[in-house]
Amino acid sequence: MRIATESRSFNNDVHCGDQCDWWLEDGTLTMCMIDGLGHGKHAEEAAKEALDYVSLHLDESLDKLFSGCDKAIKHTRGVAMSIARIYQDDVTLEYGGIGNTRTMLYGEKSSHLTSSWGIVGGGYRHLYVEKVDISSYGLLVMWTDGIPEHIKLSSYGMYLLQDEQQLAKAILGDYGRMTDDATILVCTMK
Repeated sequence: MRIATESRSFNNDVHCGDQCDWWLEDGTLTMCMIDGLGHGKHAEEAAKEALDYVSLHLDESLDKLFSGCDKAIKHTRGVAMSIARIYQDDVTLEYGGIGNTRTMLYGEKSSHLTSSWGIVGGGYRHLYVEKVDISSYGLLVMWTDGIPEHIKLSSYGMYLLQDEQQLAKAILGDYGRMTDDATILVCTMK
């Protein structure tokens, strides 16, 4: 598996409220996309605190991880957050999301994964956790709402499954809104 990320802050600010990271531990790849509410310093602080929490609780179930993070960052403005876990010993992905981050699987077909309503740090009612067989997909893409909900990956034929960094850069350049922070993560799974 290969991973690339690209970010751009609103107005080229030194602070970016959209953050992501990934960890590989004991055969499980965990990828996290976070959009701190708004933009600027306080959005970045909320996003980084959420990422720190996730990084220290990777062994927890998604339900516990999200509820613990919700409590831990209540003093911030809150975040939209999604987490995808790929278990390398089988072909399964587990996904959960709260708020308006986006996640798509692409391959023989494409599939958008669903996030629940709410704000991590501001409360949410329910986390819907999806389990997906990823054997027919080659690519996972996660992004914040600084990029529109629907992107046309098929138009990037030259980069698909070949150059994740160029693909992430091209999508951000083509779709990234100039009125918001934007972050994208591309993972080639084959």
